[in-house]
Amino acid sequence: MKNKLPIGYYLKKADNVLTEGINDIHKEFDINRTQWQILNSINESNNISRNHIISILIEFAEKEVIINTIGKMINGELIKEDTELKLTEKGKDIFNKCFQKQKEFRHKSMKNISEQEYIQTITTLEKIIDNLR
Repeated sequence: MKNKLPIGYYLKKADNVLTEGINDIHKEFDINRTQWQILNSINESNNISRNHIISILIEFAEKEVIINTIGKMINGELIKEDTELKLTEKGKDIFNKCFQKQKEFRHKSMKNISEQEYIQTITTLEKIIDNLR
């Protein structure tokens, strides 16, 4: 392991370049990470209550931020709310285009990495996490 930096460097660097790439994609569609998470959550469940989406996303953003973001997205006509939150046609379009770009980005990030290498990396990271709990 000569000439290698501590694992924390590689974890942080990987997180930074992945986050930067995804954030750049979001910027293309004039959305932020919280808005993407809301679009994705609604898309995955077709319709979702405001309280349920807050409970899902509370680990990523404060309740007030989620509530304000939902309001902005309703005003921006990305989502609508009857008894549940739903994607509008505009919201579906942005979701689909953004999701396609994200799939391309993820594919690029996995270039030259075998499934076995990926599984080994995940297994190793899980062991580090378990060791430090």
